[in-house]
Amino acid sequence: MSPAEGELPPLPPASGTAVGYLVDSAKQLDLRAEQLDKLKQIDASLAARNDVIDTQLRTIERPDEEHGEKDKPPPRHNNAPGAQIKTTPDAAKLHAAKKANDKDALDKAFALLDRAVASGLQDVEQAEKARRLLDERGISTPGGAKPIGNEPPPPKPSEDGVPLEP
Repeated sequence: MSPAEGELPPLPPASGTAVGYLVDSAKQLDLRAEQLDKLKQIDASLAARNDVIDTQLRTIERPDEEHGEKDKPPPRHNNAPGAQIKTTPDAAKLHAAKKANDKDALDKAFALLDRAVASGLQDVEQAEKARRLLDERGISTPGGAKPIGNEPPPPKPSEDGVPLEP
């Protein structure tokens, strides 16, 4: 079953990575066979590296059970996914490593697309389509716009009331 035109496909079940979106959208991006093969290699490598990190995170981050009995929710009744997870500095380092893995893999993927553009084999549309595809899903891309919700905080005003230049 494939999504209808304009619908966003779910994350690829095999990898669940950002590069997996590019692999799944090979036809839409007009990827050549060698580009698709290299993207699949990047995707498999990223999935393997992130799987090791996810395994470590599952052992470190556990639901916060310090607030009474096991079967009862915490006093605030915040049952949002991940809201009851107690994080640690080690877990933060692992999340940062996973984010760095994702960025590295996307850099490699876009270098592959950009190389095709530079060689004249594909038009500029290939890389731009890939950026739009990932940006629509809230995934930051090399050279692309940052996803909504990740804007830096506004500059703090100085003591004399004049805002500092960014």
